[in-house]
Amino acid sequence: MSRKPAGIDHVHAAAAPMAGLTAWQYLIDLGHSEPNPFQAEKHRPVPLDGKSVLVNGAAGGVGHLAVQLAKWKGAHVIAVASSKHERFLRDLGVDEFIDYTKSAPEDVVRGVDLVLDTFGGPTTGRFLRTLKRGGALFPVYPLGFSGADEAAKLGVTVSATQVRSNGSQLAELGRLFEHDKVRVAIDSTFALADAQKAHERAARGRLQGKIVLTIA
Repeated sequence: MSRKPAGIDHVHAAAAPMAGLTAWQYLIDLGHSEPNPFQAEKHRPVPLDGKSVLVNGAAGGVGHLAVQLAKWKGAHVIAVASSKHERFLRDLGVDEFIDYTKSAPEDVVRGVDLVLDTFGGPTTGRFLRTLKRGGALFPVYPLGFSGADEAAKLGVTVSATQVRSNGSQLAELGRLFEHDKVRVAIDSTFALADAQKAHERAARGRLQGKIVLTIA
């Protein structure tokens, strides 16, 4: 990635610790053994090298970091977002882009190895049809998923986790940021006194990166 995408700042990993750890622990290494509140079994990331990975919500705080980590690990990345984010995501190195306002990804994609759905919730089951047999669906917000029977018939693993603090993972993210292997995009910046405006911006959705609060 030689060209710096619009809206990208060179920011230390501490600027986006939760988003970075979420992408890391879902895709690369869980890094903790705390009980999983969402499922009985431990979440297990899958090897990414040479695999196809679809990221839904690819322009958001977790999504734009996830696409970069997946590329770093050697995956073929399909990004799902609205058209306003296509150039941004292309600049981050995604291999394919789907504008969900024009085409539902579950209607046009088949045979991927892994789906990371950064939205999750009751609609995440629609991605089961995009996966190959033996694939994996990782919804960041798994509550409301009702496709367990269909997933079992398709041989698809559906897995989620609760992200935990991990100093070594943050340190590795910091090294990636310092060497421009992964970059943090800033959607908007607000003073701490304007935190309400930041919440309103988040509620409008369609973020491109992270919202930052500054302390004078």
